[in-house]
Amino acid sequence: MDPRVRPLLVSIAVLTALPLVITTSSYGQTCASNALQQAVRQLQNSQKRSDAQKALIQCGETAVKPLANALSEPRIATRLYAAQTLGQIGWEAKSAVPALVSVSQEDSDGQVRSKAVLALGVIAQSGQTQSEQWQGWQVREIQELKDLKQQLDSVLFTLEKDNKDWPSKGQDLETLRLSRNRLQTQLNSLTDQPTYQVASWAKSHPWIAGAGLLGLTLVITYGGIFLLKPIWLLKLGDGQVKAIAAIPKVGTVLSGLLQGLSPLKYHPRVLDAWVAQQLKTATANFTSRQTVSDRAIHVPLPVKSDGTSEMEFGPQTLQPCFQRSRFCLLITGEGGAGKTSLACQIARWGLKKKLAEYAILPILIEQELEESDNLLDVVQGYLQPFVESEDRIDKPLVEALLRKRRALVIVDHLSEMAEATRNKIRPANREFPIHALIVTSRLQESLGDAPKMVLEPLRVEGNRLSEFVIAYLTAKGKRHLFEDEDYFAVCRRLSRMVGQRNITVLLARLYVDQTIAQQEGAGGTLPDSVPELMLSYLNQLNRTIEPANQLDPLQVQQDAQAIAWECLKQTYRPTTAKKIDVIAALVPQEADEADIKKRLQYLEKRLRLLQTVEPGDKLRIILDPLAEYLAANWLVSDHCKQDDPHEVWQQFFASIDKILELANETSEAIQGFLLAVRDCCLLRQSEGKIPPSVPEDLARKAGLDPEELRQAQEKRRIRLLISELSAPEEEYRTRAAEDLGKWGGIAKMAAPNLIGMLENRNQTLKPRQAAAQALGKLEMGQESLLKLLTDPDEEPSLRRSIAESLGRMKAGQAELLQILEAKDQPLPVRQGAARALSLIGAPSGEPVPMLMVELKAGEVLTQGKAIPVWKEPLTEDLFLSLVKIPGGEFLMGSSPGEEERDLYKDNNPELEGVDVEKQHLVTVQPFAMSQSPITQAQWRFVAALPRIDRDLEPDLANFKGNDLPIEVVSWNDAIEFCSRLSQYTGKTYRLPSEAEWEYACRAGTRTPFHFGGTLSADLANYDGNYTYGEGVIGEYRQRTNDIGSFGVVNAFGLSDMHGNVWEWCRDVWHPSYEGALTDGSAWTSDGDDRYRVVRGGSWFSFPGSCRSAYRDFKPPTYRINYIGFRVVCVVA
Repeated sequence: MDPRVRPLLVSIAVLTALPLVITTSSYGQTCASNALQQAVRQLQNSQKRSDAQKALIQCGETAVKPLANALSEPRIATRLYAAQTLGQIGWEAKSAVPALVSVSQEDSDGQVRSKAVLALGVIAQSGQTQSEQWQGWQVREIQELKDLKQQLDSVLFTLEKDNKDWPSKGQDLETLRLSRNRLQTQLNSLTDQPTYQVASWAKSHPWIAGAGLLGLTLVITYGGIFLLKPIWLLKLGDGQVKAIAAIPKVGTVLSGLLQGLSPLKYHPRVLDAWVAQQLKTATANFTSRQTVSDRAIHVPLPVKSDGTSEMEFGPQTLQPCFQRSRFCLLITGEGGAGKTSLACQIARWGLKKKLAEYAILPILIEQELEESDNLLDVVQGYLQPFVESEDRIDKPLVEALLRKRRALVIVDHLSEMAEATRNKIRPANREFPIHALIVTSRLQESLGDAPKMVLEPLRVEGNRLSEFVIAYLTAKGKRHLFEDEDYFAVCRRLSRMVGQRNITVLLARLYVDQTIAQQEGAGGTLPDSVPELMLSYLNQLNRTIEPANQLDPLQVQQDAQAIAWECLKQTYRPTTAKKIDVIAALVPQEADEADIKKRLQYLEKRLRLLQTVEPGDKLRIILDPLAEYLAANWLVSDHCKQDDPHEVWQQFFASIDKILELANETSEAIQGFLLAVRDCCLLRQSEGKIPPSVPEDLARKAGLDPEELRQAQEKRRIRLLISELSAPEEEYRTRAAEDLGKWGGIAKMAAPNLIGMLENRNQTLKPRQAAAQALGKLEMGQESLLKLLTDPDEEPSLRRSIAESLGRMKAGQAELLQILEAKDQPLPVRQGAARALSLIGAPSGEPVPMLMVELKAGEVLTQGKAIPVWKEPLTEDLFLSLVKIPGGEFLMGSSPGEEERDLYKDNNPELEGVDVEKQHLVTVQPFAMSQSPITQAQWRFVAALPRIDRDLEPDLANFKGNDLPIEVVSWNDAIEFCSRLSQYTGKTYRLPSEAEWEYACRAGTRTPFHFGGTLSADLANYDGNYTYGEGVIGEYRQRTNDIGSFGVVNAFGLSDMHGNVWEWCRDVWHPSYEGALTDGSAWTSDGDDRYRVVRGGSWFSFPGSCRSAYRDFKPPTYRINYIGFRVVCVVA
């Protein structure tokens, strides 16, 4: 070879290979074979699997072969998670595609085949993603993509013909098909490129193409890197330049060329490429941070921008900021105003390129900085794990990202940070490295007098609360939870709390979040007043402090209330108080003054509830409404402790007049405080320590007429409900009608609207039913109700609701009786008619038409019967209905062949081998029994009667309603009820004996239920998800329902004997009937005195537990929301 040619060929070869040199990482990690094998074996271990998968995924292509081999392992778990892990590795696992194809078509386990199909789809998606960065000259990679697409075609063809299914096969194949189609689209895009066609031709003609390529490479290599893969320039470090400089003869020239390219290394185009590469990981890591995830729901609200209110604040407001070389954004406002939430939302806009034409990486700094910390080092330390880069991020790159505003630094709650941290955030300094900065603070930070835009989130206006609540629920995906609750009632309660005041985002969200938690079963009670919300606000602020430094929440509340009173007690307006007076108010005898000062500092520096006023000897509570309510809480609590509450309240009212006189002002000046005191009084009035007249007197002092205020509020609510009857959503119309029915006479103005809804056949069923029920409670619309009742074309369930409403109105008795007696009428309509006739009733002792039902061999047999009902008057409008039970003889217990009679041992192992329901003959004397379980209205009346042996709580029940059965009542409570009722009426009332209860329930039947051999959820309230005998699955109501609401009785005229609530009996528990009494009296001796008998089952029970013979036992002190009782009256 000519000696002059050899150096030229060497130079050409070096230049051709240079891109490869640049793109090769100087650092590589290998994964040892034994470690990979161990990780593969750990895939079958559920405890070690997660770490094993992470290790395998990190090893990437090195782990592919062991995982592919694992696909043929005999253990299903190993194959399953090997396939899953290969999918997670992505395009690097392309060599395992043949193995995955084989598993997807031949594996014996459906789950493994499913995972293999999904893994192929993920690899395809990863390959598609990778190929988005490819150019047409990458023929080999494109060919690999083609091969993969052909293999996917083969898998889809084979599996679609294969008859072997697994549960998710259809979905899996659809997912794979979508991945295949996207891959095909990407392939078309790549193969249509002229560069691909040229490169493909060159591959077929290597000698000709090689000669041309070498020449072309010399011209376009470096320009191509910048244009096509600018990120490669970041790998051009000093090490590569020195290595190339060492190449003989051409090294000096090449290294000089590389150094000439160095100004392009941190060009915006290069930085954008680097950010784009990290964007997916950075977005995931940012949104997963607790501070950000807690604020994932962002409801747009008005913002004050540099003093100007913007009702529709969005990224367009901030876009001009990002066109500047540097900018600073200060988000300020009171605690809970939504500062951090707004900052997080701005960061999300940056990630989505809504603030600029490029994506911006957010760096959130929440921790204190040390005195020795360098801010640039801190940002670099945050950035490295944030993007999860394997390569170390060099400081010059960090500086470039900050300088070119590709990184947005957010310093959260700066006002609560130490001085060392605050001193480092000085954007006015020339050396300050951050060119895009957001600071959140409760204070108007000067930030070293740096130019800045100031944003202040505004509070939610009272008349826009409903808009905020529905937007918040919808954004949170919780709107569906309120199908069984009145959504607008939530808005009204919240609106009533704040009245015409404003409320912070935190308070609104706090209330709604508590509502959601309750709907999801968290229990507890929702705050029903602004005072409770304000205390919840304090608790919420306190919870934001790290647990190790938190003060006791009750201590915080007590301190804040005492300070608030000191700030208001002179003028009854939020103002300042002297620190020395505040300390004196907080220092009880023997207290440590240093501890008091520490608590004050906690409230001021940590919670930012307080603010020191210059020259430093006074302080105030930052949020005026909070100060008013905390002071009101303190005042009311103090007055409740006094011996003579009337005297202290008179003194308070006198002080109001004196303060107004001295200030020469009207009551409007202190209206906020007076209304806060009124709210606190209303909240605590049930304690009996606040004179009844105080709330009204406070309203008058505040310039309001209490009665006019109440009537106006009620009328506003009625009008709102009437408007909601026209809402497009069915649930809104339904709940509005239901709520109108609860208002009574004041809602009669809604009758025309309710009648219109009822008569409109274009309405759906539920709103029409609700309208019918509301009209019944309002005693309006009789003519329309009667017309629809007799219309056979109407839905039976609607006619049933109409019949019940007529019963409440004591109207349409003749039509109702005619329907009850007509056996060709649908059963639900006849049930409604029977229910209505029971509501209409008859004079005491006169017969009332009733409906009996028998379920027999798949048929429903019915019989109408008039049964006398006696009424025990309690009040003018309230009575206890009783039916007489004739004496007689019956077989107590169940026959040996009765289904589920031997299940006692499942819950009570000690009953193994005991015949708990052994049949035996019992003779029962005549008695009278309440027709249904005791209602809550009846309970409240008797609970208010004079005590005999124990106190009774008037409002025990969990499910509230006058006609609902009382529950959460113990056996001891029921005994006291009977004693008080007996004393009030002069008759003997008691609990039934177990024998009397079963005799009354059976009413002459010997079947498992008085309905027959099975039970139906259309006739009784139990867990309808389960069946008995030939029964069918029905509704599970998950709560009690009104007594007698099914409109059916047994032969004695008793309702609700099966389900709804368990019923206490007088007897102590005996595991068997061995030695049982045969005269029907209560068996109270020789048993387990720790327990009393309950009968009948409940809404919570399986149907087998509702059988006539089924027995259960509970302690006499036991209370729960599915146990009630009915009473027996001794017949003279």
